[in-house]
Amino acid sequence: MRVIVVVPSYNEKENIGKFIDALEEVFKKRSHIDFQILVVDGNSPDGTGEVVLQKAKVFPNVQLLLEKEKAGIGAAYLYGFDYAQKNLAPDVLLEIDADFQHNPEDVVRLTDEIENGYDYVIASRFVKGGTIPKDWQFYRKFLSRGGNLFSKIVLGILEVNDFTSGFKAARVKGFVDKIDLDSVMSKSFAYKIDLLFKMHKLGAKFKEIPVDFGLRDRGNSKMERNNFADSLRVVLTLRFNENKNFFKFLIVGVAGLFVDSTLFNILRLVPEIGSSFSAIISGGLAMLTTFLLNNFWSFDDRKLGSGQKKITAALLYFASSTIPILVRSQIVHYFTFWFGDTFIISNIAFVIGVIFGLVWNFTVYSKIIWKKH
Repeated sequence: MRVIVVVPSYNEKENIGKFIDALEEVFKKRSHIDFQILVVDGNSPDGTGEVVLQKAKVFPNVQLLLEKEKAGIGAAYLYGFDYAQKNLAPDVLLEIDADFQHNPEDVVRLTDEIENGYDYVIASRFVKGGTIPKDWQFYRKFLSRGGNLFSKIVLGILEVNDFTSGFKAARVKGFVDKIDLDSVMSKSFAYKIDLLFKMHKLGAKFKEIPVDFGLRDRGNSKMERNNFADSLRVVLTLRFNENKNFFKFLIVGVAGLFVDSTLFNILRLVPEIGSSFSAIISGGLAMLTTFLLNNFWSFDDRKLGSGQKKITAALLYFASSTIPILVRSQIVHYFTFWFGDTFIISNIAFVIGVIFGLVWNFTVYSKIIWKKH
């Protein structure tokens, strides 16, 4: 098995030499695998390329590929993947950064799972045993975890927890070689989400392994300011292209949320009703609103007809939709009991319940009630 380890670099002079040395030591643990290192450098002005060329004189499996221009980390990886497939006959393409945030020792863990029959192996920060740096600021932790949860829900790839990991191994035959790399939407960090989605569409067998994601050793951060906005654009575009029903569902959901939240905050002020019961009443009326809108607009291509079928579907709709409403009511009850029945606390609990309901409802609606025939 030939594994091409693609390493993007820019101003990594202080890292790249010892990083290559570390990889070469790891390769010795799997001597039956033909490991090749392809460093894709963005014409670093600090002399990174020269260090790689010096290492290539020591290690014949090291090669330097210069980008025509620095265009982002995604562009570097895609350029490397394309070059490798055209010139190096890879069985596996493995992505890893040179800043030691990815532990070189984990390379063999990824390739072991490829040999075990998996097609796309992800070094994951968000499965049991995986970690992110404690020194990260709160906003970065929030965006990282929240962004991955959002991708999971919107794209419907429930078996994956880390959509933005930059440390992955992908089988080439039947998978990467079927992907038009020029069609990948982002040249920045969001390329990871697009490639993962395309691998999923091809039927790749996924595996996540837990890893400790470290702090940078030295060098310049590749984090780009528009990372979040770019990722959001890619996720929403992929979902829209794949299933326009989802966006109609979201719009209907906003309408239902308006009805729901408005009634909730009016009714919760009535002492005889209270927050917990208000969540049930408002949810029920919002449920009726969304059923009608979903049937006549969101899923108009699968519209329920009249008669027994429509009645059965409606009953199933109300029954299944009641579950997240009851769950939400319990969440609101728990939060207000322990933290006080204030506007902020009750509405935080309310929003958590809404997110749960979003995932639950779209899954049931699209797969069961308005399923394609």
